[in-house]
Amino acid sequence: MELTVKKKAFLEDLPKVVGEAVEEYGTRLRKIVIEEDEKGCYTVFITYDAGENPFNR
Repeated sequence: MELTVKKKAFLEDLPKVVGEAVEEYGTRLRKIVIEEDEKGCYTVFITYDAGENPFNR
């Protein structure tokens, strides 16, 4: 099962946010999508493999 975490960041904070995601999720990390809004703020979507869903057994 994949889960996505949403984080807000300014441009100067993007390397830190991405680095923390890589460090925290490691090989479970599937993708990172960065979107800029009209105000110049960024939303970072971090998708990772959360393992098997225990409710689908």
